[in-house]
Amino acid sequence: MLIPSFNHDAFITDAINSALASPHRDLEVVIVDDGSTDNTRNRLEEYSDDRRVRVFTQENQGAHAALNRAIELATGELFFILNSDDVYALDRIPRLVEELRAQPEAVLAASWIQIVDVEGRKLGVKKGWSNLPPWPPPTDGPYLSDLADPTLALLETNYISTTSNIAFRRTLVTDHHLRFRQLRYAHDWDFILAACHRGRISLVPEPLLKYRVHEANTIREGAKESVGEMRFEIQWVVARHALQLLRASEHTGLKMEELENLMWNSLPTFGCDAILDSLLLLRGSSGEPPLAYDSVLDPSHPLYQRSVAVLAED
Repeated sequence: MLIPSFNHDAFITDAINSALASPHRDLEVVIVDDGSTDNTRNRLEEYSDDRRVRVFTQENQGAHAALNRAIELATGELFFILNSDDVYALDRIPRLVEELRAQPEAVLAASWIQIVDVEGRKLGVKKGWSNLPPWPPPTDGPYLSDLADPTLALLETNYISTTSNIAFRRTLVTDHHLRFRQLRYAHDWDFILAACHRGRISLVPEPLLKYRVHEANTIREGAKESVGEMRFEIQWVVARHALQLLRASEHTGLKMEELENLMWNSLPTFGCDAILDSLLLLRGSSGEPPLAYDSVLDPSHPLYQRSVAVLAED
């Protein structure tokens, strides 16, 4: 169990207790506090006598850095992530352990999500890609999600929604060297899509996670303060993975031309197709992307600056 924590003193006790309450035996909880300035560290001290819990601290470096450090410190074969403001259902861990053991070709497992407010009141259930889309679709379809393929649906929308909804095998780290990229808003989406290159995703149709919506959510902060940066990061991530994942989708029975047509209908454009087109062309379709592709994330890059300004307008 990996818990990255930052300034969630009001929620972190509920988060940790939901993990410790699991009936799953052999539980290790690795908590990395990413430079909290509230009362979070005092809350964490309350678990100093629990042998299942190990707490580490660092200066603020971002969620990706806290997660990567937790990965390095953890010893288990299956990794679960729980953000410090979310809550696990009692049977989440054994249910996803069972799923990964029953599906050896799956490298990552997730579930439906129970959306709750700051007080824990239920707001709705997100059932994968079938409901509660985060933004309007760019066209009238047809869409990649119409194929009901968990990997291709992820190019359209991050229906997994949060790192708290990720459980994955250690082999993604040891054999495939996956880590969370230095992205503020879409590090989870990028990690999930990178995992899709190594195996399939299993989605359990049960709401096994309570995802808390409140004003301090990173994505809500972005929508309020840095909408252009958030949208550009999302486009960068889907463009980084799209064509490679399409080329590995022979099982759909569709030709590449048909899949590409669905892709153009599905990938998020936020009203500006030209930016997504530029990123897809710069990325290319084979192997690792050129250095020029990764370099556009530099805030001083002209494409980044122009794109962020355009994407922030709507």
